[in-house]
Amino acid sequence: MTPTAGPHPAAGRTRGIQVVAAIIRANLTRLSRDRLGLFFILLLPFLIILLFGVAAADGPASPAVGLLAHDDAAVATALVDRLQDAEELEVVRYGDRAQLERALRRGRLQAAVVLPHGLDAALRADETVDVELLADPSGGLPAVARSVIDRIVAEESARIEAGRIAAATSGLGADEARAMAAAVDRAGEPEVVVETVTAVADDYDPLSQSAAGNLVLFVFITSLVGSSALVETRRLGLSRRMLAAPTSARTVLLGEASARFAVALFQGVLVVVGASMLFGVDWQDPLAVALIVVLISLAGTGAAMLMGARFRNAEQAATVAVPMGIGLGMLGGCLWPLEIVPAPLQAIGRLTPHAWAMDGLTAVTMRGAGVPDVLGAVTVLGVYGAALLAVAAWQLRRALLS
Repeated sequence: MTPTAGPHPAAGRTRGIQVVAAIIRANLTRLSRDRLGLFFILLLPFLIILLFGVAAADGPASPAVGLLAHDDAAVATALVDRLQDAEELEVVRYGDRAQLERALRRGRLQAAVVLPHGLDAALRADETVDVELLADPSGGLPAVARSVIDRIVAEESARIEAGRIAAATSGLGADEARAMAAAVDRAGEPEVVVETVTAVADDYDPLSQSAAGNLVLFVFITSLVGSSALVETRRLGLSRRMLAAPTSARTVLLGEASARFAVALFQGVLVVVGASMLFGVDWQDPLAVALIVVLISLAGTGAAMLMGARFRNAEQAATVAVPMGIGLGMLGGCLWPLEIVPAPLQAIGRLTPHAWAMDGLTAVTMRGAGVPDVLGAVTVLGVYGAALLAVAAWQLRRALLS
């Protein structure tokens, strides 16, 4: 008898690649016929980027500004009165700094003014006084608030100096008065300076922040929604038919994972390119952004496959996917910075891959960070992606073979 040769390893690999490509093609074809899914992927992210970006850039017509004055001496009282009389501002008095900062973090205020202790005494001693202007970390500092506060402080500073010179030159002749005024100028004059204290970088761009948040949010939502197709594939028995052919479970798992990863990656690339072209978002370092997009897409792929392995029908998966995606995005800082939420929620948010992706994207887009600067966030994202994919592959393999 002549021994029969088995299939050549190269032929097996070629067939495996063809099966993976067929699974990807089938999933993409199914997605192309889903109008609601295409709306989520192609249009909704850009509508939300525009909505959040414009809202953050414009702010309210009359910004709510908190005011904390530590004493009621003449100069402090004058500044308080002028700020409260400003028609462009909605001024709210606070008696405690902790309450003021809490209101600022929670978005009830867009900015806050803090007048220091001993304002009058410092001015009488010819000292420069800093008036703190605290900015809302989620929306930046409204230009109208900064302009009005700067104007009022500058006018009060000029009035104080005029009164000081007048007092120094009263009762003197014209020549003596001019000499005294010159001496005062040479000695220096007291100043009231507005010092801005904010958690936002000087180049804060609300559209960039919105684009980064929506990139992470929609990559994950799109992935989770795609889990319903995997559940349907199992329910219809398509996976079993593929396994009945000379196809290994590993090949089927690779095909399903590749299909979901391709959709997630397409969503991420679409947001990056679309936000850049439509809204002028500067993503700074393309390599760092690409690395974060790939890793958050892998994490989303793992989460989608895990849901696809655990749910029994597509309706359950579709019903849970969107609320879960939005909830994780809220916890992870996609809709607002984690810095403005209470510490316990910040700790919970750090358990999501979203928070680490946002850390990396914010560092890149706001501070011009590169790959070396975001290695910590990238490493955590890689761990999330690998862990989710490993658990999902194990669960899905059991579901397919059971």
